[in-house]
Amino acid sequence: MEELKKKWRKVEKKYGIFIYTVLAIILLHLFSITSLTTYLLAILGILLLYYFKQESLLPYILGGAFAALALKTALGLILATDYPAVSVLTSSMLHDDSTEINHYQWLEKNMGYNRSYIDSWPMKNGFDIGDLPIVQGSDEYKVGDVIVYEVPGQSIPIIHRIIKINEDGTYVTKGDHNSGLLPFESSVKKEQIKGRVIFIIPKLGYFKVIFHWIFGGI
Repeated sequence: MEELKKKWRKVEKKYGIFIYTVLAIILLHLFSITSLTTYLLAILGILLLYYFKQESLLPYILGGAFAALALKTALGLILATDYPAVSVLTSSMLHDDSTEINHYQWLEKNMGYNRSYIDSWPMKNGFDIGDLPIVQGSDEYKVGDVIVYEVPGQSIPIIHRIIKINEDGTYVTKGDHNSGLLPFESSVKKEQIKGRVIFIIPKLGYFKVIFHWIFGGI
């Protein structure tokens, strides 16, 4: 037994943080945790515990996971949303060579908006796969806001721009990179909306992208 402990300490010294991080992520996944923020905070918790040299591996795994849940909850309360950070998994808000046609010309033709009005909107340059939007809840949303909302039957939230407010108070959204509306975008209810994007952290969301590729649903 003592020999096994010595071998484990050698492995732990080299790969401890990686092992504990993987185990914490698996634990969170088993609890169906979907927030990228929670996973990032779990890693932070593990790093702190590792720094203070805990003797048992259990505090690393459970401590990192549950500290992440607590911190994620606190961040959600501060930003008034249960989706304080959402990783970008698609290119629907990417701005590239197609932006002139899919964004500016589409909005001018279908909505009557001119370029100066469109460029006055938040997040006017869009964002790409792997970016990390920070989201804040709100009581009101306006045309041009980039919002995060849920669609029944989909596990991944949508991050698109409001392009019109209907007479009944529902919202029409569209991805800047998309050539048209998706079937569920013509009447988004306020109850579906988790918040508006207030700023972007570039590429930090690739952590979630990688795990989405691996697990297909976290």
